[in-house]
Amino acid sequence: MVLVASTGCLADGPETAETEQAVSVSSYVTGTCSTAVVLGLSKQIADQVSCDNPTGLVKFQPSTKIQLTSTAVLPYLNKNAANALANVSATVQVNSAFRTVAQQYLLYRWYQAGRCGISAAATPGRSNHESGRALDLQNYSSVRTAMSNRGWTWFGSGDPVHFDYLSAADIRGQDVKAFQELWNRNNTNDKISVDGVYGPQTEARVKAAPATGFALGATCGTAAAQAPAELVQVDGPDRVLPLAQAHYRITIQNGTDNEWSAGTELRLATAASSPLHDDSWLSANVITTLGNAVAAHGMAEVSFDVQAPAVTEETPFAEDLVLVDGGTQIGGVQLALTVVPDMTEPSSSDGENEYDQEVSGGCSTTGGSGSLGLALAALAVVFRFRRRR
Repeated sequence: MVLVASTGCLADGPETAETEQAVSVSSYVTGTCSTAVVLGLSKQIADQVSCDNPTGLVKFQPSTKIQLTSTAVLPYLNKNAANALANVSATVQVNSAFRTVAQQYLLYRWYQAGRCGISAAATPGRSNHESGRALDLQNYSSVRTAMSNRGWTWFGSGDPVHFDYLSAADIRGQDVKAFQELWNRNNTNDKISVDGVYGPQTEARVKAAPATGFALGATCGTAAAQAPAELVQVDGPDRVLPLAQAHYRITIQNGTDNEWSAGTELRLATAASSPLHDDSWLSANVITTLGNAVAAHGMAEVSFDVQAPAVTEETPFAEDLVLVDGGTQIGGVQLALTVVPDMTEPSSSDGENEYDQEVSGGCSTTGGSGSLGLALAALAVVFRFRRRR
């Protein structure tokens, strides 16, 4: 176990059977405040961006020095930005990195509804976190110098958590294009324009898309390799109060050619105990079992509780979990959350971001699509601020 305790626009069209059977992105406009509910779809979008632009977006690895404060955080950045982050001398706690159009759709809808502690949000396709060069850091105040030494620019008191790697290209819009490609690959009878522009045509498909991901994911000429176990959804809080019991429903993709048995255990990877242990667990290091057999390349849904430890300052925790079937380890996933004293309302980990840069222009209801490069070159920059709570 690695334990981190440290501090062109058309009307809606028909959808394929697999899209109709899956729980859609729009189902989560209410009832949750974590974009981890669209984790599987977001990973596919990020991977497709990486296929389309191998240096524009790469995956970076969480470590003892790069800590994710929630499972909703997508560990992707521009290649140069990722390298600069890896070489920061201090430990950084990441609230948000690259964000996909699916995540931004939910954040914007939550903002419109006055939910989840979000007082400002860019419209989907236009957030600075879709640029591939933005980070929000929980421990921003203690790492500003270390970040600056590696080329990261602190935004300032207007949004103190926010840093940009400005020497990297802004790839905003490429996540929209990647989603459009994924949609068309999985919906051959309902293809839409692949123009990187977020308009009604694309919004309707984002709303209808399966939150856990499409049947056919990202490709770089050939099918991307699938992990033995892939976390595709976490329905539970990003942030919890000390000593609170938090409930999680997670969905794990079986990426193997073998069935997982009903008795497969979800357990801690290496440690004998966890600070997140809840009395409902089967033992100190076994959380629960799958309960039902899971077919090859099928999905397992598992529910369990965790008990937040007593802390006096915001503290991120990350647990590496493994699936063990008959004594054989068959895959692993990670659950991350932050324990927050004095939290007054449920919030998204992205709700701490006070500033969201948005660009004007794009596809309207009147339609039309042009070159993405020309469109981005003509876009104006709009800044939105909110008061610090």
